[in-house]
Amino acid sequence: MNFRWWFAVCLWVLLLISYIDRTNISIAGPEMVKDGVVTESALALANSLFLFMYGLSNLFGGYLGDRFGPRKVALFALIWWSLMTLFTGFVWSSLALVFSRVLLGLGEGMHWPLNSKWVKEWFPSHERARANMFWEFGLTMGPIITGPFVTWLILSTGTWKTPFIVMAVIGIIIMAPILWSIAKDRPEESRFVSAEELAYIQKGRKDESASSVGVGDVLRKADFWLLLINWSGMATVFYGILFWLPSYLMKVRHLSLHMTGFWYMLPYILMTIAIILTAVASDRLMKRSIFAGIGTIIAGVGLFLGTHTDNLVLAMLLISVSAAMNGVVLPTIWSSLQRMFPSQNVGIGAGLLNGLENIIAAVGTYILGLSFNVGFSYLIIFALIGGISGLILAKRGY
Repeated sequence: MNFRWWFAVCLWVLLLISYIDRTNISIAGPEMVKDGVVTESALALANSLFLFMYGLSNLFGGYLGDRFGPRKVALFALIWWSLMTLFTGFVWSSLALVFSRVLLGLGEGMHWPLNSKWVKEWFPSHERARANMFWEFGLTMGPIITGPFVTWLILSTGTWKTPFIVMAVIGIIIMAPILWSIAKDRPEESRFVSAEELAYIQKGRKDESASSVGVGDVLRKADFWLLLINWSGMATVFYGILFWLPSYLMKVRHLSLHMTGFWYMLPYILMTIAIILTAVASDRLMKRSIFAGIGTIIAGVGLFLGTHTDNLVLAMLLISVSAAMNGVVLPTIWSSLQRMFPSQNVGIGAGLLNGLENIIAAVGTYILGLSFNVGFSYLIIFALIGGISGLILAKRGY
């Protein structure tokens, strides 16, 4: 029995809920502005501060996961961000929205590095790109569901509040009990893992380093910084599209809310395909950063071409390909990280990588929220720099 893959599905659902909770604002936000509840500048600030706090939370979330185990920390984070999602559904002003997004980022940021720690513990090294692929499906499926689901909830109930309330109930009532019963810290602790499967997992990780590293060791590692620049270049493009594509389509391309929800799905459908193909190829070739480097460069080029064409269909195809490159970068970036650090400290490395990356990406997200012309130029340049960094890391053996 290969229970580890069912465990990966559990991690997928957890990230799926997380991404719907963070992306529903991209559909509901313009409606909140239209109702006069918040201003456009406050919405831009709220999205940027979400990423900033999300990044900070990653830093101590990885540390807490290493110290107390990912299961307890993940359960606390899930309940926290579900409550903050509920709070967002009842905001009454721009200040309240900013406050709710900051608190949402605090909860969701603790979660991401825990998944990386779980993959390190539950999967042998030659399966980790595919394992990362499984839980990262939540990142792609979340926005795919968000577009039509949140649009339907708003249009059918007549209020932007509904999506936040529904997702909060799903997180607390449904997902929290599932997480507690299935997500053990190590496969040795799970009653669902057979002796044969446990031996297989342990054999696949027995040759890895058992030495311990601290925050200073991580920050002094040149390879870590190359990985961070590569990941930040891609993430800046991804988060810009994630949070601002609906506004861009409605303001610049003059689409309706219904059509915006439709086009919002396309980047993430392509990203899902990219994750599958990349994870399989990367595990087979045991090469990671060459995929990440080339994918980030393609993201920058695709975004440039997509924002400089008048044809809507062609523009959306190019922008969607740009966002889809996140599916090429994701499984390979995290497989490289899991190779860099030992099991007992992979949470620290993951927390630092994702935390710093989100803080860096918050800058681009804020600029894009203020000006599409300036913001897109910033995203494109950063993506090209990130891609070059990935290619350098590939030459160093990752």
